[in-house]
Amino acid sequence: MKCICNIKCKYFKDIDMFGKEPQLYYKGEEKKTSWIGRIFTVLFVAIYFAFFLYKLIRMMRRTDVTFYDTFTYLPEPSKIRATNENFYGGFALEDPETYDVFIDEGIYFPKASFRRAERKGKNFDWDIVDLELERCKIEKFNLAHQEKFKTKTLDSLYCIKNMDFLLEGHFSYDLYSFFFIQFFPCVNTTESQKCKPIEVIDHYLKNTFISFQWQDIELTPKNYSYPVRPRDVDIYNTVGKKLFQEIHTYFQIVNIETDIDFIGFDEFENIKTESFLKYDEMIIMSNLIENDIYETGESFCDFTIKLSENIRVERRTYTKLITI
Repeated sequence: MKCICNIKCKYFKDIDMFGKEPQLYYKGEEKKTSWIGRIFTVLFVAIYFAFFLYKLIRMMRRTDVTFYDTFTYLPEPSKIRATNENFYGGFALEDPETYDVFIDEGIYFPKASFRRAERKGKNFDWDIVDLELERCKIEKFNLAHQEKFKTKTLDSLYCIKNMDFLLEGHFSYDLYSFFFIQFFPCVNTTESQKCKPIEVIDHYLKNTFISFQWQDIELTPKNYSYPVRPRDVDIYNTVGKKLFQEIHTYFQIVNIETDIDFIGFDEFENIKTESFLKYDEMIIMSNLIENDIYETGESFCDFTIKLSENIRVERRTYTKLITI
């Protein structure tokens, strides 16, 4: 019994985390120093401090970034307001020989509308607003995109005069909205005889291209202050008097989430969210036109601009002080 007690008592006496181990002393000091040791110690501290400053400066400049993208399908319709700041551009037909865009309502003319559909029971209720078109103006693009578009022939492109609409949803939801643009040939009537000769119209509409030149963005996640940079996108496709084109263009909502916490404690996480519109994809459905569009005046191209079904989320985090 005494033996067991001695063993347990000895074990208990040995568990002191703060006990001092016996040391040898040389001339009253725990260690013997040397000039070479002092020199290397100073060098070590200098290098350590320099590296700390280097990492601190990189942190202050937000140089080191970790980012990842995810694609989210929301149960409720997504929405974003489309204005000149984030969603502006022009469209027109191209000359079949020079490929230059041109406006000539003696040959063709477009019509545009903004359409919103909401399901009520088995059917959709439609709200259709006709849009006024004008020749594009450089000052209506946002400042970041004006440099990209100043070399384009904007005077030969149609633009929506007042761009301020709420894009929302997708046709898979019970609520969605989109821009709808149609292209028609010029047809003379008894009241109006403004069209070019049929040979001239046929030269342009027999086989040409339709062009949509829109402001777009490119993601730059490593740039802390500017997570996107401007770019222009040219969406084009063949059209003709015998080939009806139904073109669906999708723009995606991009939410960029930036962790702006400086210290690095999860409890103080601070997320800054910015939303953008980015071109995603184009889907084309083609059909032969059996009628003579110069007589019927029917459209030879229907173009829609709408939101993609999925939202893209980009999360960015930077090196924190506690990591350094």
